[in-house]
Amino acid sequence: MFGFYKNKEHEFRIRRLEENDKTVFNKLDRIEISLKTQEKVGEKLDWTLEEMRRDREEEHRTKEKNAKNIREIKMWVLGLIGTILSTIVIAVLRMLMGI
Repeated sequence: MFGFYKNKEHEFRIRRLEENDKTVFNKLDRIEISLKTQEKVGEKLDWTLEEMRRDREEEHRTKEKNAKNIREIKMWVLGLIGTILSTIVIAVLRMLMGI
């Protein structure tokens, strides 16, 4: 009689261990899937950060180029204004001196 109970208890423990194994393997599979997903997200983040860095560098180069162009335009405008003003001053002096 006691052997029957031990046998049933043994079978119950084996079934419980098999079920635990199945749940452990299912959890491990889910963990593996979530790790793969995290790796993909990490790759996307790396790609996005790299793209943002390249955009920032390009904006910096563009700003430097624009600043240089603005300086050149300012010099042209100052030269043009200086030429016009000097011509006007010379014309006024000629009128006053009667040349």
